[in-house]
Amino acid sequence: MRGLLAIGLWLVWVSAALGQGPAVAAFNQGNEHYRQGEYPQARESYLAVVAAGIADPQVYYNLGNACFKAGRLGEAVLWYERARRLAPRDADLLANLRFAEGLRLDQTGPAGGVGQWLEEVYLFPTLDELSLVFSLVFLAACGLGGWRLWQRTWGTWWRLGLFAGALCLAVIAGIYLGARYYGQAQAQAVVIAAEVSARSAPDPAQTPVFVVHEGTRLALIRSEGEWLLVRLPGGLSGWVPAGAVEAI
Repeated sequence: MRGLLAIGLWLVWVSAALGQGPAVAAFNQGNEHYRQGEYPQARESYLAVVAAGIADPQVYYNLGNACFKAGRLGEAVLWYERARRLAPRDADLLANLRFAEGLRLDQTGPAGGVGQWLEEVYLFPTLDELSLVFSLVFLAACGLGGWRLWQRTWGTWWRLGLFAGALCLAVIAGIYLGARYYGQAQAQAVVIAAEVSARSAPDPAQTPVFVVHEGTRLALIRSEGEWLLVRLPGGLSGWVPAGAVEAI
């Protein structure tokens, strides 16, 4: 497992821009606990930073490392996944996530090779970056189209080519952005309990359907009281206690 990310500039920004003195103190304390090998204490300190409202990939990454070192594989995968949504191209984060996923008892996701590569390519840009690209090419297409209506002619062939290119890029970026938003809107969760039996109905006396272990990613379908209906990537679904999984 790789170490902590550089956090000097981040700490300056947090303390100055957000005024989160207690959060910075908790973060520093977590780093010190981690350096001393006190991983459960480091986890508690990083959780205090998250509870203060700080949503930062470096915090999530460090928290994932502390959870992994503390023997909490499911929580480690959870926080790595949350960090990846904010920093999908961070090499250390991806390496640690893949390492942790390789230790799961249930191998339901991409195990490497082409599947893993395609997943990383699909998640390469952040949603903010995709939104920016879509906005720029859409505005460019609108501007060129408006110019055409105003001038009543394209003038030269390259202006028509620019408009066609901008329009095609806007359509592609829009489809890609919509797919990413749709995918993220589909509730995903990670098993944080060591082992949990999914049952045919929201009742501990019902028939077990399948068993999953910590670190396994699931789709969240709906909730009923203290139970959650979850689905495996293969399509099999069952009910699990709410405390056994946590949403990404």
